Amino acid sequence: MKWSIEHKVLTGFAVALAILAAIGWLAYQSTVSFMHASTQATHSQETITALEEIFSLTNQAETRQRIYLISGDERHLAPRRAYIDRIHILLGKVHDATADNYGQQALLRRLNEHIDARLTLLEGVLKVRREQGFEQARLKLMIGDGEREMEAIHETVLQLEKGENARLQQWVDASQANADRMLTIFFVALISVAIFFGVLFLFIVRELAERKQAEEQRALLMHELESANEELKNFGYVVSHDLKAPLRAIGSLADWISTDYADKFDDEGKEHMRLLIGRVRRMDGLIDGILQYSRVGRVKETIIAVELNRLVQEVIDLLAPPENITVSIVNPLPTVMTEPTRIQQLFQNLLSNAIKYMDKPEGEIRIACVADGSQWKFSIADNGPGIDQQHFEKIFQLFQTLAPRDRVESTGVGLALVKKIVEMYGGRIWLESTVGRGSTFFFTLPRTTTIPPQPKENKA
Repeated sequence: MKWSIEHKVLTGFAVALAILAAIGWLAYQSTVSFMHASTQATHSQETITALEEIFSLTNQAETRQRIYLISGDERHLAPRRAYIDRIHILLGKVHDATADNYGQQALLRRLNEHIDARLTLLEGVLKVRREQGFEQARLKLMIGDGEREMEAIHETVLQLEKGENARLQQWVDASQANADRMLTIFFVALISVAIFFGVLFLFIVRELAERKQAEEQRALLMHELESANEELKNFGYVVSHDLKAPLRAIGSLADWISTDYADKFDDEGKEHMRLLIGRVRRMDGLIDGILQYSRVGRVKETIIAVELNRLVQEVIDLLAPPENITVSIVNPLPTVMTEPTRIQQLFQNLLSNAIKYMDKPEGEIRIACVADGSQWKFSIADNGPGIDQQHFEKIFQLFQTLAPRDRVESTGVGLALVKKIVEMYGGRIWLESTVGRGSTFFFTLPRTTTIPPQPKENKA
């Protein structure tokens, strides 16, 4: 199946959207990774700041205590207690921030132990200062492990900061890598989309050029076809005129000979003259039928509202069926928008066939119509000889007849003309028949109006 340019362009845009969606998803993933790395880097930076503050507060708490030991002024102990409380809060934050790192958690437990040991020692010195005085407190402070604990605190804080700095560098590197990846993705996306739309533009230009060339070629072919049709029409008229003129002369001469020399012909001669006249008339009818067939769809009439009740009655009167054949309009026929000559040809051919082939002493032909959705469904039924199912398609073909032409005069054009007219209006024609019991021809036409009130059944 060859796609139209519209389908190809839509497919191209769908592919472009798919590419952009994939690139957008990759960019989203890179953005999420970048944000995660940035968050972790921020946490590491906050942890380092907290560790520095812990060490600073530890020193400040010890300084406040030393001032108290020297001065005995209790006012210096209140800030010390605030520092200690702040230290424990910061230790909790560092614990939460490093919960996913086993090494940092081990160092943090060691830092807690050293800080607790140092604070316990200082609490003991405070107690001695209150109970035994400055000198005893100084001696206890001097002989204790205070300096060693402070060095251990300092060393542990440095190790924790080193670990967090390493993690911080890791997250900074990850953020930079994600940022670079995002820039690369957007750059690739921009180049890819630009290339894609460039190729699509060239493709569209080429397709439009090919379409324009095809339209020009089609216009040229249409012009040639119109010229050929005009030539064919003129040729048909010329041929029909050139053929019908000698046919009329032959027919007239044959009629004159048959009349004036009737007493000179034996039975065989009379039969030959009858066949000659019949075949001349058949040839004349065949030429007329071919001309009518060629004009359908090519020669246009003004489309008007045609009252089928009146038109069909006129056709019946024109055909003048024999007295043994009754033609009846079973129910009111509608008014349709059509070409009057075409619709007259349609009914005239169907009714004339029903009359021509009637083989019953009391023939009946019934014309009916019903609404069928957006169309009118017509039927012309007869009680004639019927048609074998194997011939249902054949009878609608040009020049095809079922009865021998020497028995029943027929050009084989009528039903082909009917089929062409019906299909020209967007309808269809078909047949139901039983041999020996009759046939019903059905056909449809576009439904354009409602059925107007009509007189009761007409008969002819």
